[in-house]
Amino acid sequence: MRLAFKKLGLIAAVVVALVVSAVEGPAYAEAPTAYNLKNQWLTAAPTNTMPMSMVRREITLWDGTYGWYTYVDPAAIGTCQNFTGHILAGTYIWTDQLWPGSYQNGYYRHDSYLTEKTHGWAYQITCYFRLPSDGWYTWGSALDPHF
Repeated sequence: MRLAFKKLGLIAAVVVALVVSAVEGPAYAEAPTAYNLKNQWLTAAPTNTMPMSMVRREITLWDGTYGWYTYVDPAAIGTCQNFTGHILAGTYIWTDQLWPGSYQNGYYRHDSYLTEKTHGWAYQITCYFRLPSDGWYTWGSALDPHF
């Protein structure tokens, strides 16, 4: 009988702890970061005679503040625009384009676009970078909801 009361007391303590943590927890759960990525072999010596590469997807966004940044892994050497600000709600075509030799030979230009399908408003960020060596790289962009 005593063992049954101890077990019952332990169960009650766990339930109380769960209820308290649920009440004291955050008021909202942060939305996950979304990625628009492509993995491909890239040369460290791109020229403007090479074809553009692209990755595209549709994404529905809520009205709110987002962090938006271009992405190259392993890390590249360059200057990239990042955006942190308000993006309107809507369904977007999210496009990332990689232009070899744009700006000058040896560099890549990476443009990322969000184009809303119904109303047509658009956002863009750009990155110019070079690579330390030939190899497989994952490139694209990421949207990080700040709500």
